[in-house]
This record gives sequence, C-alpha cells and structure tokens, in this order.
Amino acid sequence: MQQQLPKNFPFYDWVPKPLGIIFLVALFIPIMTVSGAYSANSSEMVGGLGILSEHISFIGFVTSVGMAAFSPFFYTLVCVRRQKLMCVAGFSLLAMLSYVCANTDSLFLLALCSLIMGFVRQVLLMCNLFTLIKYGFGIEATRNLTPGNEPDSEEGWDKLDKEKTASMPTIYFFFMLLGQLGTWLTAWFAYNYEWQMVYYAMMGAMLVAILIILFTMPYNPYPTRHIPLSFSKFGNVVVFSLMCCSFIYIMVYGKVLDWYDDSTIRWATLICVVSTALFIYLEKTRQSPYFLLEAFKHRSIQGGILLFMGLMILNSSQMFVNVFVSVGMKTENIQNAMLGNWVLVGYFIGLVMAIVSSSKGYHLKWLFAMGFLLIGAASLFMYFEVQTDGLYERMKWPVIIRGTGMMLLYSLTAVYANQRMPYRLMSTWVCIMLTVRMIVAPGIGSALYGTVLQYRQQYYITRYAHGMDRTNAETAASYDQTARGMQYQGKSETEAQHMAAMSAKGKIQVQATLSTIKEMAGWTIYGCLACAAIVVMVPWPKRDISKDVRDTPPPIATAAL
Repeated sequence: MQQQLPKNFPFYDWVPKPLGIIFLVALFIPIMTVSGAYSANSSEMVGGLGILSEHISFIGFVTSVGMAAFSPFFYTLVCVRRQKLMCVAGFSLLAMLSYVCANTDSLFLLALCSLIMGFVRQVLLMCNLFTLIKYGFGIEATRNLTPGNEPDSEEGWDKLDKEKTASMPTIYFFFMLLGQLGTWLTAWFAYNYEWQMVYYAMMGAMLVAILIILFTMPYNPYPTRHIPLSFSKFGNVVVFSLMCCSFIYIMVYGKVLDWYDDSTIRWATLICVVSTALFIYLEKTRQSPYFLLEAFKHRSIQGGILLFMGLMILNSSQMFVNVFVSVGMKTENIQNAMLGNWVLVGYFIGLVMAIVSSSKGYHLKWLFAMGFLLIGAASLFMYFEVQTDGLYERMKWPVIIRGTGMMLLYSLTAVYANQRMPYRLMSTWVCIMLTVRMIVAPGIGSALYGTVLQYRQQYYITRYAHGMDRTNAETAASYDQTARGMQYQGKSETEAQHMAAMSAKGKIQVQATLSTIKEMAGWTIYGCLACAAIVVMVPWPKRDISKDVRDTPPPIATAAL
C-alpha cells in the first residue's frame, strides 16, 4: 500500500521549495565530512597523540566498514520516510561520538566510535539522498529499488540503464565534490588551530543541522505498526565487521609489523578466515538473510567487482604526488589539501565526458579503457616530472588527469553493475560495492604501494650510499662545508659532524625516494595499459531477461511503501 506523504514532505508547508532544497543540500556537509579520523590532519593527530600514522589509516578504514555494514538495510530504512526522527537521532549521536573522539587517547575506543559513526553516516546519507530526490525532483526513487517493479522488456531495461548512465555520474560528482571540500576544510582547521578543533567544528555543524531540522520539519508517524528493521540481523553485522576489520588490520599494519613475523597479524588472519566462514554459513542458513550471496552469480556484479579492484588499486598511485611534494618540496598538510582540490576539475571533466558519451551511445568498455589510460597518463606525467628541481605548480596536472580517469571509472562501473540487476539484489550490491571500493581494494592498494615504496627506497639508499665517503671529492666538500657552517653557528665539533652526516644521509634519502617514485610510476603505467587492453578485449554481454521470473516485493517492503 502506497504511503501518503504530506504535500511538502519533509518540511512544514511554510517552507518554500528553493529554501528546502538548500537545507537538504546543506545537511550533506556534516554527513560527508564527519568521521572518526581525518586523513587531512593525520600528522597533527599523530604528533598530538604520540601514535603511528598507521593507526589513523586503520581508523579511517574502520569508518568505511561501518558504512558498508549498514548498506543491506538501506532500502528498508529509506522506505520508512521519517526524515526528522532519523536526522535528529543520527546527528545527535554523531555529535556525541565526535566529542569522544576529540578527547580520548584510546585507540580501541576511537576505532569503535569510528565504526558506529560510519554506520550512522550511511543511514543519514541514504535517507537524505532519497528525500532530496523526492523533494527536489518529484521522483520516488524507492520505486526503482522495490522488487516487482522491474521493467518487463529489454526496451524498458535499456531505457532505465541509459537514465542511470546520466544520473549516476551526477550523483557521484556531487558526493565527491562534498568529500573533497570536507578534506580541505578539515586540513584548514588542523593547520590553523589544533587537531581537536576539527571535531568541535563538526559538532557545531551538526548542532546547526539539528536546529534546522527541528524548526523546519514536522513529525511523521510510522507507516507500519512495527519498526521494519530486524535487529536479529545485527549478529551478522558484527561478524561482517570483524571480517572486514581483521582484513584491513593485516593490510595496514603488515608493513610496520613485518607481516607474519608478528603474532597480531597471525591472529588477525585467523579471525578473518573464521569470521568469513561464519558469515557465509549464516547467510546460507538464514531464511531472511542479511546479505544475498546469489549476487556473486551475476556477471555484471562480477565485472563491477573486478573493475573497482583494478581502479582502486591503481588509484593508490595518487601517493606519488603526495610523497613527491612532501619529500621533495617539504610541503605541509594544508598545501597538500589545496593541491588535492584540483581533483575537482578532473571530476567535472569526467562528469561531462560520461554524460556526453551516454548521449552518443558509446559502449561502456571504451569509457572504462579511457579511465585506465588517464590514470596511466597521470603516472606517465609523474615519471618525467619527478626530479630534484620539480615545481609545485605543475603537480596540479597529474591530479586533474587522474581525477578525470577516476570519475569515469568510479561512476560508470556502478552503472555497468546495475545493468538489468534484479531489484532484490540492490542493497546487497551497495554493500559489495562499498566493501570492495572503500575497504578491500584500497587496503590492498595501499599495502602494495606502501610496501614496494619501502623496499625500493632501501634498495636505492644502499645503492646511492655506496662510495659516498671522504674518498668522493664532491661528498667530502659538501660534508666539510656543512660541518663548518654548523660550527660557525656555535655548535661543537662533534655536533657539527653529526649534523653534516645527517645532511648527507637526508640527500641520499630524498634521491632514493624520487627514484622509487619514478620506478613505481613506470610499473603503474604498465598496469593501466594492461587493464585498458583487458576491458576492451573481454565481452560485456547484458543479462538475458527472457528466463526471468518476476520478483515480488517482500511483505515488509510492501507495507513500508
């Protein structure tokens, strides 16, 4: 039975529509920005808490685990249409958790808060998105998710797929725009104030959001007698979270702890294997599963997983720019964040390319190949640009090029995976997408690139240090000049010699790092070319719907609608 919503839902009748749209868009800012840990101020948090930078990376991934863990519930929850209650409760909880994160020095508590914050963020994100689509464009987006509402002809599916090719890149651009602006904002707060100010600023933003909601949105009763959310499935959520957190622990801390020489890595591997087996068992034996394993049988979902794996692993090459400007130019977090803002230009170019290509009917495989080639082109730029006299201003070009390729693959991979997908699998696909795109693939990519960077740096340090002694005239002259300069500044002879030796070592380390970046950029180019060739050569058939049996909506979903 269709739920009758107020005419001006979710606002009071006195709120004009343009102002309501502005309010809904403004609510995305704290939703997209708030987090358990902020990568843009990681150096300030590391210095303030006296912890490893890997702790901040791990906590960031844990937030993504929380977002993925919620996804199988999102369809059921958005159908409830209780915007005011969900936003007030969600923002209040996020504000309290942000306060805890700003004042705790417990890594376990910080990680637990991050997991819950990720879960709540995804609740607010989905509810606010579907409400904005309904309020701003008059489209009931839940109809395209309700089992039984699928098109019954190939023409209907093709029309729907074409609409998604235009709409999904636009939605992704909107979210990526807010995400990048949030990164810059947190870096600005951390640079000009203390790192805790980022959390307090987010608390202020959420309190403002709560005030807007309280004054502009009315109370809406439940459309059903009971809450359409089964808390019995939260056991599955715990197992899923253990599985993902243990995996990401291995990926993040493996390099620091020397992989399986450390007992915690071995325990994390055991937990990951056991929780994965338990998760599969639970989903196969439950009458109402939390996660539909049959989704892995669909070719479009398999292709989407592989594309996201290739994209996010190769996209880890973004570290080239950050490492180069940090080591070679001694930049700070705020400068790195400002440089990162150029990615918005690339996102916009990618958005235009995706929409124009859709209107001209180009096959998605050519756009996938173009995306990988653009990421490879960004690495090619770095291959020739990495040198001791590189310019900061020129680093915007690889950022823009990589952003364009990422936008094409990021948005259109989701379009391909959604092609002719039965609506009952949509929630499961969102969970798979977030798990692969934000946890598994970035975890593997960061571990791969970080480990290779470390080992190749050591190789080049050993290589360049060979012969760098007083028998080398240039090295001896530089050493003596530095030592004399330190003595002129009032240092003792021993201190001057020590600082001269450190200066010589620093020069070797910088040169080794630059050589490593150049080498890794070359291998990334080969990887991008290989991925581009594969996506062009493999077939991309659409699902045959002639043998389909029409899905019927589950009782809870029908009642909620």
